[in-house]
Amino acid sequence: MAILVYYRKLSEDASTVRYAFGGHPAETDRVMTLDKASYEADPDDGGRTFGFHATVRGIARTHRASGTWPEHGMVAH
Repeated sequence: MAILVYYRKLSEDASTVRYAFGGHPAETDRVMTLDKASYEADPDDGGRTFGFHATVRGIARTHRASGTWPEHGMVAH
């Protein structure tokens, strides 16, 4: 299965980061909250889709590599 997901950071505090994500840069209408310590995330709409999981993995991978939470990005899988 192929997937392309775009994401952008909405907010960040000491323990969580919130991201909007979706299939087109102008349509990032889903939102998730990601725990900084565990890399576990919860989608606001409850939909734990393949795109959601791919986005969480992509954000976590970028964070591990750079040490910062990405402002925006894309996941192609």
